[in-house]
Amino acid sequence: MNFRLLIGVAGIAAASVALADNHAANEPEWSMGSPVEIYGCSFKDGIDGYQQSIKHAALVNAWAEEHDAFQNHVGQLMWPDFSDGQYATEFTWLGYWESYADYGADLDKRAEHGAELFVKANKFLEQCSHSEWGAWDLFPANDWTLGNHLTEFSDCFYHDGKGDADLLVANIAFAEALTAHGLTGADLGVSQLWPRAGAPAGIDNAISFKWITGYPKHSAYANFTHIWWNEGLTNEWNALYGDIVSCDAGRVYQSQVMNTP
Repeated sequence: MNFRLLIGVAGIAAASVALADNHAANEPEWSMGSPVEIYGCSFKDGIDGYQQSIKHAALVNAWAEEHDAFQNHVGQLMWPDFSDGQYATEFTWLGYWESYADYGADLDKRAEHGAELFVKANKFLEQCSHSEWGAWDLFPANDWTLGNHLTEFSDCFYHDGKGDADLLVANIAFAEALTAHGLTGADLGVSQLWPRAGAPAGIDNAISFKWITGYPKHSAYANFTHIWWNEGLTNEWNALYGDIVSCDAGRVYQSQVMNTP
């Protein structure tokens, strides 16, 4: 199976910014989305968080093989790289699938047979959140997402009167702008995550979506930043999205891939 998602490794079946075939007046339409789950937790006092996280990921993989579960799933640990020191969690696990059928089957198996996983996790983690998101690709990444890489998150909010239709038109134009600057899926990938369940509460302060950009390594991140600041890509982004959304400053993680198909 070919997985292509910048968030870690899983793929979205088709790019979200594709034009619809035989659609009225060639209007753009969104493609199929894919499921993403995120755990965010704190480490208990006195715990070597990194060591315990790696051990737990190995336990999860062994359990999954025993129960023929999570075989079409990608999972990664995420560690802050560029941070203001205000990260909400010390432990972040992000996992995703290509299809909701695989996702649902794996959750059934975990619910029926996975009690031991939660018992083990509770020995070193506390104050855990568990959220579910839907993901759509804007600019698909290459297979470097199957290995360790960087992932940048920004939270975005729609301006009053703006919505998905406006965003999709901007997405199509921005994908074209990335290509015009010589960027390809070997350089980066871009996706957007939409809250389904377990996202921060509150209608007034809830985000509209997360903007995710992945890079194969730090030099790719630096090259994109050069294009962003010094070749005018930031101005193009503002012209396309400035009236539609506001997004906060990026938070960059080192993504350590622990599970692949």
